[in-house]
Amino acid sequence: MVFRNDNHGVLFEKEIRYHKGCSRKMTAALFLLTADSRLWHQAENHIGSNEIDITAIKPRRLDAMAYVCFTVAKDIITGSRTVSLTELADTSMLSPRYFLVIQTAMLIRGYGLSAANRLLFTEGRKPEEL
Repeated sequence: MVFRNDNHGVLFEKEIRYHKGCSRKMTAALFLLTADSRLWHQAENHIGSNEIDITAIKPRRLDAMAYVCFTVAKDIITGSRTVSLTELADTSMLSPRYFLVIQTAMLIRGYGLSAANRLLFTEGRKPEEL
């Protein structure tokens, strides 16, 4: 899987063990909400054993990348369509690493955690080498 950083990986793995057996939707949202520590601290009290009260989360003082993660998580949970594909593909809005994090969340949402665990990303390699 592609994590934002090591802290993201550790936090997500801890949370997914706690919420074992939750839906793909919730898993994908947890993946995004744990990508940023400030976002996670604002979200963690709104997460139940099998649900996320995403509308109760009021994000404050997040950087642009963390806010995008929150908004995409909200879109996943509620079915809203706040973030468009063209916005995600805008390099001035999203760093390549965050783009990969969001892609991983979409993979989890669509195909499950096992599919995302098979995702391999090797930095610095040319596309034809992968």
